[in-house]
Amino acid sequence: MTPIPVTLPDLGASGQPMRVSAWFVDVGDDVGEGERLLEVLVSGITCDVPTPVAGQVIQIEKDLDDQVSPGDILVWIEPADDEDETEI
Repeated sequence: MTPIPVTLPDLGASGQPMRVSAWFVDVGDDVGEGERLLEVLVSGITCDVPTPVAGQVIQIEKDLDDQVSPGDILVWIEPADDEDETEI
């Protein structure tokens, strides 16, 4: 399957600086759809960023305390394969 980039959504911060304040996953972790990946801090408020798909975290693009903007790629996820694969 093709890895999926997870980007920072528009949190309505109107150009205010945001930074990565916590990671809840590591490379190699399995995640479920809607599970929180990281937390960003904007104007003294923390916001969780969830994963849009179930799968495995294969690459993290941002470090703790990095500044981020809407649309930035935060992490790559290899989607879970929902189909049973059997060898013939």
